[in-house]
Amino acid sequence: MGVAGGEVIVTALTHRGAVRPANEDAIVMGALTVAGANMTAPVRCVLPVGEPVILAVADGIGGQAAGEIASEHAVHRMAEVGARLEGPDHVAQILGNIDEEIKDHAKQHTEFSGMGTTVAGVLLNGDGNFWFNVGDSRTYRIEGGRLRQLSEDDSPALPPSEDGRPVTTNFITQSLGGSSGGSMVPHVGRDEAPDPSAWLMCSDGLSDLVSTDEMERMMAEAGSDEAAVHALWQAAMEGGGKDNISIMLARRV
Repeated sequence: MGVAGGEVIVTALTHRGAVRPANEDAIVMGALTVAGANMTAPVRCVLPVGEPVILAVADGIGGQAAGEIASEHAVHRMAEVGARLEGPDHVAQILGNIDEEIKDHAKQHTEFSGMGTTVAGVLLNGDGNFWFNVGDSRTYRIEGGRLRQLSEDDSPALPPSEDGRPVTTNFITQSLGGSSGGSMVPHVGRDEAPDPSAWLMCSDGLSDLVSTDEMERMMAEAGSDEAAVHALWQAAMEGGGKDNISIMLARRV
């Protein structure tokens, strides 16, 4: 169970990366959203958890403009309703609504056909902490300096490379909106770790280029959350920065 009230300290950065012409990622921190930004330094905010707080990253798909619209719509809708979400059923319901809204928009505007977005985040309230995701953006719990992945990747499992490193793919099996067949089923669960807890959320622009071990090392060596987020972003950029990069570090205190 979570602690009633308290605060969450959030440090976040979203950037287009080294290759993409625009940033199709977006982030939500309570009632605050950032979309289409090209930040080179993290922002830090402290949010009271007297009412529910939603924190998430969204990675737009479907090409420039279309992906931006989908991810921005997702974070705006989460910001609108986040303070009224009571638990996992409500989270699943709003993600289903966003999925339908993005699909309806694409039907009305054929130039946006196939647009969609991933999402990964946490809902914090007086009853506890809940994680959720659709697609391959990730939510990790930070536990004793280690990262434990809570989210479930909606991507095909591939055998590791010859050197044992995981093989990544841009293909995802479901998203909010998008052109994947069948109905969208979000992953939602309770984080059973007691408070105070901490989480790292990111788009695959980080997790595809920086291994979990490397992320743990950089976070341990950083002197602050701002330094940790900046170091993770720099590592993704030095690894090629082939995709948009969004990183959010949150500590419930």
